[in-house]
Amino acid sequence: MMEILNYYLPPRIEFGVGAIANLPEHVKTLNGKKPFIVSDSGIQEIGILSQAITPIKNANIPFAIFVDIEPNPTDMSTVQGAEIYQKERCDLVIAVGGGSVMDAAKAIRILATHEPPLEPYYAGSGGAERIREDMPPLICIPTTAGTGSEVSQGAVITDTSLKTTDRWRKRAIVTRYNMANIALLDPTLTVKMPPSLTAATGMDAITHGIEAYVATKYHPISEGVALQALKILGTNIRTAYHNGDDIEARGEMLFASCMAAFAFQKGLGAVHSIAHQLSTEAPIPHGVANAILLPPVMTFNLPHVIEKYAVVADALGVNIEGMSKSDAAHAAIDEIRRLNRELNMPTGLGAAGLDREKIPKLAADAMLDHCHKFNPRPCFEQDMLNLLQEAF
Repeated sequence: MMEILNYYLPPRIEFGVGAIANLPEHVKTLNGKKPFIVSDSGIQEIGILSQAITPIKNANIPFAIFVDIEPNPTDMSTVQGAEIYQKERCDLVIAVGGGSVMDAAKAIRILATHEPPLEPYYAGSGGAERIREDMPPLICIPTTAGTGSEVSQGAVITDTSLKTTDRWRKRAIVTRYNMANIALLDPTLTVKMPPSLTAATGMDAITHGIEAYVATKYHPISEGVALQALKILGTNIRTAYHNGDDIEARGEMLFASCMAAFAFQKGLGAVHSIAHQLSTEAPIPHGVANAILLPPVMTFNLPHVIEKYAVVADALGVNIEGMSKSDAAHAAIDEIRRLNRELNMPTGLGAAGLDREKIPKLAADAMLDHCHKFNPRPCFEQDMLNLLQEAF
């Protein structure tokens, strides 16, 4: 008997240059009277937040702002945000920023109607069953092209509850109720991304596409979307990196990032199980961690997904004509290495700032992360240890 499956397609997506001007209309459509705008100080300092809220101001819609979100948001800051949301009597959440901001906004939205702390709502402990749909509407406005949190069911939060192997680690809240009501994609908000952030977030999106495509869950819709996302990313990431003012390339990267994130409804893999833990132990941006880990994990998985990696190579723009499936699969890994070099990624986790002595703890914590359960090759703690050593 075939298993009965449930798939959830993304929210309403509005995409285009100048789409941010329509924000007041969306607030009104969702019956919002006072939005709670979640962002971070970096977005505020470079003027992107001002771009986003100007239409709200011009429409004379009252709002409150919360910008105390860390690069890797903690449960503590989301509780603080929820308290301010309730104090300000807001009724709608708007996230303006990258993945950290959007994930934090999702957690704040949960705590707006659910009892804190976040501990009961994490994946792996029955959290999804405790989350109700009676939450305020959410509008996500990404300012980077990589995480795709605007269309995902997940929110990754740094758990500070000390109920882990040693100390803090990243944990995920995964529920269909996390999906935004509207994802507003305006490429003009991503133009100010520096090359390093363009590279990191772009490699994050590529990692999403590859890991989703080979994940073990059955989701043919996601597989098709993942491949198309990889085609667009492979065509545009170099242009966006070298010429950040190219609005067409920025737009293509933004939409492909959104697509790759939808695709990981199918699952992710060992890259993300390890990368999720790195930010609590070293100053390594998530996308950079993904980029460094992707070649060794792809090599580890290779015997189990040769045909699929051959398809990935073609999607990324590698000329595989005349190659065997095995050679084409190896070519996919080589293409990721080439991209890492061209995008000036660190040569390893050590060069990126990780202390070797932390590797055993990271390997243990990676086994607590849910993503590796969908890796095409089963992972054990020794495998995680080996992968971290290889990536070091």
